[in-house]
Amino acid sequence: MKAGALASSPLETLGRILQGDVEQLKERAPNWADLIRTANDEFVTPALFHRLREVPASAAEPEAMAYLGEIDTLNCQRNLSLWALVSEITALLNGAGIVPTLIKGASEMALQEDPASFYRLMIDVDMVVERDEAAKAQSLLAEAGFECLEDSEYAHSPGCFWKEGYAGTLDLHAGLQEDIARFLSGDDWQRRRILCERDGLRFYIPDPSFRLLINVSHDMLHHSGLARGGISLRYLLPLREQLQDEAALDWPWLLKLRRDRRFRLAFDLQMLMLHELFGMRRTLPFKISPLTALLHRRRLLKARYPRLGEAEWALVKPFYTRMKHL
Repeated sequence: MKAGALASSPLETLGRILQGDVEQLKERAPNWADLIRTANDEFVTPALFHRLREVPASAAEPEAMAYLGEIDTLNCQRNLSLWALVSEITALLNGAGIVPTLIKGASEMALQEDPASFYRLMIDVDMVVERDEAAKAQSLLAEAGFECLEDSEYAHSPGCFWKEGYAGTLDLHAGLQEDIARFLSGDDWQRRRILCERDGLRFYIPDPSFRLLINVSHDMLHHSGLARGGISLRYLLPLREQLQDEAALDWPWLLKLRRDRRFRLAFDLQMLMLHELFGMRRTLPFKISPLTALLHRRRLLKARYPRLGEAEWALVKPFYTRMKHL
């Protein structure tokens, strides 16, 4: 999107504000109800609040700022509870010689100086143990009073666990989802994790390149973002942060991953959307294929005309589901 151009949808308006471009606020006041609703839907309301605090007071609606500030305060309290959940479970596992791997939002929280200040609304926390450690981990959780939620087990997860007093659940993984794991080879799992120690706890987090793989694959492949044509800011914001530290990324490895057609489409589409919403230049020296350009336009059109987008997906989904299971 060109600098100074007005956004065409609440999601694009939100993206422009989150990147720090507040010119549109001065030129034309946004529909604050739509903007906040979109931020809530995208789980980035705290990020919107912190960005708006940097703009002149006259550019932000006072009532909107009061609401956003309340959400941010509540989110900090929730994050404290979620990190306490991570800490208790990690301590339980460490006591039995198990060092878990934090992934997705939990790994991003672990990178914060203060986990409570994490800018995203979290649904749960995700933790991976080795397959041969899963039974022991479940036993430890049960002994500590955690309950496995009904019907929460699936292919790579023994289930989601909850304990009274915490604001969310733990999604325990015995390995990674297939849409992520299939891109790992050899010793990738071992060498692409970083051992961390914090407050006497020991856990792994994926290295920057591995976190990027998890981010793109989970959003675009596991959650079918590539097929649906959706845009998810809760994945794009951390992806933007990961790409800002280019020196930390293993580009030869990432380029190798792009040889896979689905990952290439997913990755390239996210690069285009980062450029569209946040003004980020495309990092890799690749040409955009006509198909990728078409799919990018589709994503923007679906964001601008959500009812049309829902109708389109209702038509496409049966064919996608059938092809996925062939």
